[in-house]
Amino acid sequence: MTSNPTEHGYLLTLRREVEQEINNYVYEVPDDAIGNRMTETAVADALAQMRGSLIDPYWVDVELRDTFTQIVTSGPAHRKCAAVADDGKGMVLLFDPIEKSFVLAQRGATGLLTFGVRGDAVGCFLSR
Repeated sequence: MTSNPTEHGYLLTLRREVEQEINNYVYEVPDDAIGNRMTETAVADALAQMRGSLIDPYWVDVELRDTFTQIVTSGPAHRKCAAVADDGKGMVLLFDPIEKSFVLAQRGATGLLTFGVRGDAVGCFLSR
């Protein structure tokens, strides 16, 4: 945790925004979606898992592997993102302040790596 009160406030606000997103989440499936709709119970369970996975946000370096170019490059791009949830099974939900979006990352041998799942906090977490 940083001693900078502005940084602390930013991370605290981020945590509250994620909590609000969970509390206000409405599961919607487009009419032309492929696959089976999640049951209300499954959605409620997934949201409970997300609530239980929330952590005190902190800054972490992440390797960006979202695009084909990023995947094949020999010198991967890195970025500081805020970790906001950790499922304890290798998946971490991050907030990317440059893209202003949430991104799912996986723990690997070299640290956290993104893999192209970006968007809202709940949608990213539920796509694990």
